[in-house]
Amino acid sequence: MLRILTTRRWLTWLLVATLWATLCVIAGFWQWGRWEDKSTIQNRIDANYDATPTPMSRELSTSRAPAKSDEWKQVTGRGHYVGEPLLVRNRPGPGGDFGYETLGVFEVDGMKVVVDRGWVANGETAARPASIPQAPKGEVTLTGWVRPSEKSLGRAEVNGQVSSISVADVERATGATLAQGYVRMRSEKLADGSTPPRPAALDRPSQGSAAGINLSYALQWWLGAIAGYAFVLLRARREYLDSLELADEAPVAHDTEAGGDSASATGFTETGSTTPVRPTKKPAKKPRPRKQRIWDEEDA
Repeated sequence: MLRILTTRRWLTWLLVATLWATLCVIAGFWQWGRWEDKSTIQNRIDANYDATPTPMSRELSTSRAPAKSDEWKQVTGRGHYVGEPLLVRNRPGPGGDFGYETLGVFEVDGMKVVVDRGWVANGETAARPASIPQAPKGEVTLTGWVRPSEKSLGRAEVNGQVSSISVADVERATGATLAQGYVRMRSEKLADGSTPPRPAALDRPSQGSAAGINLSYALQWWLGAIAGYAFVLLRARREYLDSLELADEAPVAHDTEAGGDSASATGFTETGSTTPVRPTKKPAKKPRPRKQRIWDEEDA
């Protein structure tokens, strides 16, 4: 079989299998990296989401963005809302329908922070929501989670709407200097302990089966690398076995012809007569036709 594998045709197929395996290995490591990233995010969410809240002024700053390890940390602060609310358009809600998220600017410990208060459904058209729960007046104790600023989509604020929760976009829309991150609201409480009306709360984030899908893709790519070599070796082995069968059939045909010539030389009949008779030559067994393969046609 080694002799077959060292022919030009099969060396070419082995090269193709090597190129395929290289691609599979690279794609597998790419999917593995995505699985690791999503697993890290999920571990961070699990560790921070329900942890004891820390002061907003400790985790947020106007001079730096939140650290990766601080994302989804629970924070709290006592302050008040300033200015008018902003809407973030085309955002999926708890049920999967698209609507708006409502933003407010919350002043706490001398710092202004963007707060995502929750989600509201579209109105009769997607131009505006049907109603927007207003931010409470006066002193409010707010609890929520630290989130990094989203990427700006480069679109100007239109009629109190922005296209993403980009701190830079909200700064342009409000004219305020803001913390370089925002807070997704969990709860609000007024000075008397009551809870004011609010937009619909957003679902707890979860990587869910997405991370597992990336892991399965990585394993499939790596198995594909092995499968490429296995396919070439199995086809080469089949050709090797076929060549052995053809080699075994050729001597059988030669021996049959030799036996017929020996009977002719003796000249004896079955009754013992010495009268020469013409021997009947048995036809040689025809060799089994060789299978035609795609690569044989290419060589031809």
